[in-house]
Amino acid sequence: MELEDLTPVEARILTILSDGQSHHREELRAQLPDEMTDFKSLNVLLTRIRKHLRPRGEDILCCLVNRQIHYRHVRLLRNNYQRIAPGYLG
Repeated sequence: MELEDLTPVEARILTILSDGQSHHREELRAQLPDEMTDFKSLNVLLTRIRKHLRPRGEDILCCLVNRQIHYRHVRLLRNNYQRIAPGYLG
């Protein structure tokens, strides 16, 4: 899978997340077309994006910031034991 295979909406979400900062769920949801504004649609899009990113050693992490859900694009780092640990882009 290549990043070129992303839909326009998936590409827009990934562009927002690619700055390495955490982004509130509402900020990402605001980028969705009117027919996709529920949170389940956002979850499906994030799952599809993750399937493109993980073979490249990248992922989207979900984190809590002030009791609110945020997402962050990260690069996964391998250590000497071949375990994967998240590393922030930037």
